[in-house]
Amino acid sequence: MVQVYKKTHSYPEPPATSLLAFFLRYPNPFARHVLSVDVLDRTVDPVTGRIHTTRLILKRGILPKWATRWLPSSATSGGSGLDAWIYEESIVDPPGWGEGRTDLGAEGEDFGKQPRLRMQQGNLNHRKAMHVIEGGDLRAGPNGTTLHHTTAEVRSDLGGAWSSLIRKRIESYGLGKFEGNSETSRKGMSLILQLLRHRHPLPETAEFEFYPPPPPGFSESWTDMPEAASRQEPKEGSPKSFFLSPASLRAWARKRRED
Repeated sequence: MVQVYKKTHSYPEPPATSLLAFFLRYPNPFARHVLSVDVLDRTVDPVTGRIHTTRLILKRGILPKWATRWLPSSATSGGSGLDAWIYEESIVDPPGWGEGRTDLGAEGEDFGKQPRLRMQQGNLNHRKAMHVIEGGDLRAGPNGTTLHHTTAEVRSDLGGAWSSLIRKRIESYGLGKFEGNSETSRKGMSLILQLLRHRHPLPETAEFEFYPPPPPGFSESWTDMPEAASRQEPKEGSPKSFFLSPASLRAWARKRRED
């Protein structure tokens, strides 16, 4: 029996900001189960303007420890056998993607003018024990907000007919695990959105902007880091730019040599 999860959450920011936060949300203090994220491919369709991205994500502990007794020893060797490789594909539709379409319903005129993200991901290993397929859709909501629709299917094909109780237990565990991770993922997105909302552009000095937050384990709170504290108090009257400029890099290098 497949376990199904559906939920919709609203973010107060417009879609363009929420889509940026989606790709910047790792690392963050609420995603300690995410060990690494790698972009395998990213292309822009010259005709439609769509951005296609493929990422590989390593997550900790997709399976319960008690399930290891039914897995081959080679699958759980090395102390990290319960970790899962997640394959993610996403498509970002550019602003105006819905113009001229008549199949979008009453809301089409509004959200079709804003960028939209569609995502699907699933684990590559341990699929027989538990296969989790997640879908996501970030689109424009009412009054300049963003709606995040999340769906997930959890399935286990472990064993034969005799192991139906085991499969049901694994699927229930996976659904509960996904619900918990979905809530922490929402908190992580909200944190990144808050940082983007109050973000101070980098001054033309030797100061570094401490963003994104460090990986989990560095500190209980990334805001305790000295670099983060200095970021929140930019020098008044200094010229600003979004990225590190050559001048700021040279100033930083000189300061390092003097120290």
